[in-house]
Amino acid sequence: MKNSNHTKAESINAIQPTALTDVLDLADIQRFQDLFADVHGVASLITDPKGQPITQPSNFTSLCADIIRKTEKGCANCFQSDAILGRHNPEGAVAQPCLSAGLWDAGVSITVEGKHIANWLIGQVRNEEMDEELYLQYADIIGADKAAFKAALKEVPVMSETRFRKIADLLFILANELSEKAFRNWQL
Repeated sequence: MKNSNHTKAESINAIQPTALTDVLDLADIQRFQDLFADVHGVASLITDPKGQPITQPSNFTSLCADIIRKTEKGCANCFQSDAILGRHNPEGAVAQPCLSAGLWDAGVSITVEGKHIANWLIGQVRNEEMDEELYLQYADIIGADKAAFKAALKEVPVMSETRFRKIADLLFILANELSEKAFRNWQL
Protein backbone atom coordinates (compact mmCIF):
# COMPACT_ATOMS: atom_id res chain seq x y z
CA MET A 1 0.00 0.00 0.00
CA LYS A 2 2.81 2.39 0.85
CA ASN A 3 4.43 1.91 -2.58
CA SER A 4 1.10 2.67 -4.27
CA ASN A 5 0.81 6.04 -2.48
CA HIS A 6 4.43 6.86 -3.26
CA THR A 7 3.82 6.14 -6.93
CA LYS A 8 0.73 8.39 -7.00
CA ALA A 9 2.66 11.27 -5.39
CA GLU A 10 5.49 10.87 -7.89
CA SER A 11 2.98 10.85 -10.75
CA ILE A 12 1.31 14.05 -9.54
CA ASN A 13 4.67 15.80 -9.15
CA ALA A 14 5.74 14.64 -12.63
CA ILE A 15 2.78 16.41 -14.26
CA GLN A 16 3.92 19.74 -15.64
CA PRO A 17 1.79 22.48 -17.17
CA THR A 18 2.39 23.09 -20.85
CA ALA A 19 0.37 26.29 -21.16
CA LEU A 20 -0.50 29.30 -19.04
CA THR A 21 -4.15 28.29 -19.21
CA ASP A 22 -3.21 25.04 -17.45
CA VAL A 23 -2.59 27.00 -14.25
CA LEU A 24 -4.74 30.13 -14.66
CA ASP A 25 -8.26 30.72 -15.96
CA LEU A 26 -8.33 32.55 -19.32
CA ALA A 27 -10.92 35.07 -18.10
CA ASP A 28 -8.73 35.89 -15.10
CA ILE A 29 -5.67 36.26 -17.34
CA GLN A 30 -7.56 38.62 -19.67
CA ARG A 31 -8.90 40.70 -16.78
CA PHE A 32 -5.43 41.04 -15.23
CA GLN A 33 -3.89 41.94 -18.59
CA ASP A 34 -6.58 44.55 -19.35
CA LEU A 35 -6.11 46.18 -15.94
CA PHE A 36 -2.30 46.18 -16.18
CA ALA A 37 -2.43 47.80 -19.65
CA ASP A 38 -4.93 50.42 -18.54
CA VAL A 39 -3.13 51.37 -15.31
CA HIS A 40 0.29 51.67 -16.97
CA GLY A 41 -0.78 53.17 -20.30
CA VAL A 42 0.68 50.43 -22.48
CA ALA A 43 -0.70 48.02 -25.04
CA SER A 44 -0.62 44.38 -23.99
CA LEU A 45 -0.99 40.85 -25.36
CA ILE A 46 -0.14 37.42 -23.95
CA THR A 47 1.01 34.73 -26.36
CA ASP A 48 2.11 31.13 -26.17
CA PRO A 49 5.86 30.47 -26.63
CA LYS A 50 5.38 30.20 -30.42
CA GLY A 51 3.78 33.64 -30.57
CA GLN A 52 0.13 32.62 -30.95
CA PRO A 53 -2.14 34.96 -28.96
CA ILE A 54 -3.73 33.55 -25.81
CA THR A 55 -5.55 36.76 -24.90
CA GLN A 56 -7.29 39.50 -26.81
CA PRO A 57 -5.20 42.66 -27.29
CA SER A 58 -5.54 45.29 -24.57
CA ASN A 59 -5.15 49.01 -25.18
CA PHE A 60 -3.66 48.64 -28.69
CA THR A 61 -3.03 51.97 -30.39
CA SER A 62 -4.83 52.83 -33.60
CA LEU A 63 -1.42 53.27 -35.23
CA CYS A 64 -0.49 49.64 -34.62
CA ALA A 65 -3.88 47.92 -34.85
CA ASP A 66 -5.54 49.89 -37.65
CA ILE A 67 -2.66 51.13 -39.78
CA ILE A 68 0.65 49.24 -39.42
CA ARG A 69 -0.78 45.74 -38.89
CA LYS A 70 -3.23 46.28 -41.77
CA THR A 71 -0.37 46.41 -44.30
CA GLU A 72 1.35 43.20 -45.35
CA LYS A 73 4.87 44.47 -44.70
CA GLY A 74 3.95 46.22 -41.43
CA CYS A 75 2.20 43.13 -40.10
CA ALA A 76 5.16 40.89 -41.01
CA ASN A 77 7.54 43.29 -39.24
CA CYS A 78 5.29 43.28 -36.15
CA PHE A 79 5.28 39.48 -35.99
CA GLN A 80 9.07 39.38 -36.35
CA SER A 81 9.47 41.96 -33.59
CA ASP A 82 7.02 40.09 -31.32
CA ALA A 83 8.99 36.86 -31.84
CA ILE A 84 12.23 38.54 -30.75
CA LEU A 85 10.61 40.21 -27.74
CA GLY A 86 8.88 36.97 -26.78
CA ARG A 87 11.98 34.81 -26.79
CA HIS A 88 12.62 32.87 -23.62
CA ASN A 89 14.56 35.04 -21.21
CA PRO A 90 14.29 33.89 -17.59
CA GLU A 91 16.60 36.73 -16.48
CA GLY A 92 14.11 39.56 -17.00
CA ALA A 93 12.23 41.71 -19.47
CA VAL A 94 13.47 42.38 -23.00
CA ALA A 95 12.75 46.04 -23.82
CA GLN A 96 13.66 47.72 -27.10
CA PRO A 97 12.23 49.71 -29.98
CA CYS A 98 10.05 47.44 -32.10
CA LEU A 99 11.32 46.31 -35.49
CA SER A 100 8.24 47.74 -37.12
CA ALA A 101 7.59 51.43 -36.43
CA GLY A 102 10.22 51.87 -33.73
CA LEU A 103 7.81 52.31 -30.82
CA TRP A 104 9.00 50.94 -27.48
CA ASP A 105 7.93 47.37 -26.74
CA ALA A 106 8.90 44.79 -24.13
CA GLY A 107 8.49 41.07 -23.72
CA VAL A 108 8.43 38.99 -20.57
CA SER A 109 8.84 35.22 -20.51
CA ILE A 110 6.47 33.45 -18.16
CA THR A 111 8.17 30.38 -16.75
CA VAL A 112 6.84 27.69 -14.42
CA GLU A 113 9.23 25.15 -12.91
CA GLY A 114 11.82 26.10 -15.54
CA LYS A 115 9.39 25.64 -18.47
CA HIS A 116 8.61 28.58 -20.74
CA ILE A 117 4.80 28.56 -21.01
CA ALA A 118 3.90 32.06 -22.27
CA ASN A 119 5.03 35.56 -23.22
CA TRP A 120 3.55 38.79 -22.03
CA LEU A 121 4.15 41.60 -24.52
CA ILE A 122 3.63 45.28 -23.70
CA GLY A 123 4.41 48.54 -25.40
CA GLN A 124 3.29 50.73 -28.25
CA VAL A 125 4.68 53.83 -26.59
CA ARG A 126 7.06 56.44 -27.90
CA ASN A 127 9.50 58.56 -25.99
CA GLU A 128 10.02 62.27 -26.28
CA GLU A 129 13.35 61.82 -28.07
CA MET A 130 12.01 60.01 -31.13
CA ASP A 131 11.98 61.84 -34.46
CA GLU A 132 8.52 62.15 -36.04
CA GLU A 133 10.04 62.27 -39.54
CA LEU A 134 11.56 58.81 -39.07
CA TYR A 135 8.13 57.47 -38.15
CA LEU A 136 6.58 59.07 -41.22
CA GLN A 137 9.26 57.52 -43.45
CA TYR A 138 8.11 54.15 -42.14
CA ALA A 139 4.59 54.89 -43.44
CA ASP A 140 6.07 55.11 -46.95
CA ILE A 141 8.09 51.90 -46.45
CA ILE A 142 5.02 49.83 -45.54
CA GLY A 143 2.66 51.56 -47.95
CA ALA A 144 0.42 53.17 -45.32
CA ASP A 145 -1.49 56.40 -45.78
CA LYS A 146 0.91 59.07 -44.49
CA ALA A 147 -1.78 61.47 -43.22
CA ALA A 148 -3.61 58.72 -41.29
CA PHE A 149 -0.27 57.45 -39.97
CA LYS A 150 0.68 60.96 -38.74
CA ALA A 151 -2.70 61.49 -37.06
CA ALA A 152 -2.55 58.09 -35.33
CA LEU A 153 1.07 58.69 -34.27
CA LYS A 154 -0.02 61.78 -32.31
CA GLU A 155 -2.35 59.53 -30.24
CA VAL A 156 0.45 57.12 -29.22
CA PRO A 157 1.31 57.56 -25.52
CA VAL A 158 4.62 59.26 -24.74
CA MET A 159 6.69 57.75 -21.94
CA SER A 160 10.34 57.98 -20.92
CA GLU A 161 12.49 54.95 -21.62
CA THR A 162 13.32 54.72 -17.90
CA ARG A 163 9.65 54.59 -16.88
CA PHE A 164 8.86 52.03 -19.60
CA ARG A 165 11.72 49.77 -18.51
CA LYS A 166 10.50 49.95 -14.88
CA ILE A 167 7.02 48.88 -16.00
CA ALA A 168 8.53 45.98 -17.94
CA ASP A 169 10.61 44.92 -14.92
CA LEU A 170 7.51 45.06 -12.70
CA LEU A 171 5.61 42.95 -15.20
CA PHE A 172 8.36 40.31 -15.20
CA ILE A 173 8.16 39.94 -11.42
CA LEU A 174 4.35 39.99 -11.27
CA ALA A 175 3.78 37.56 -14.14
CA ASN A 176 6.25 35.00 -12.88
CA GLU A 177 5.21 35.22 -9.23
CA LEU A 178 1.56 34.87 -10.22
CA SER A 179 2.19 31.88 -12.46
CA GLU A 180 4.39 30.11 -9.87
CA LYS A 181 1.75 30.59 -7.16
CA ALA A 182 -0.98 29.41 -9.52
CA PHE A 183 1.14 26.36 -10.37
CA ARG A 184 1.52 25.49 -6.68
CA ASN A 185 -2.26 25.73 -6.24
CA TRP A 186 -2.73 23.64 -9.37
CA GLN A 187 -0.47 20.95 -7.91
CA LEU A 188 -2.59 20.81 -4.76
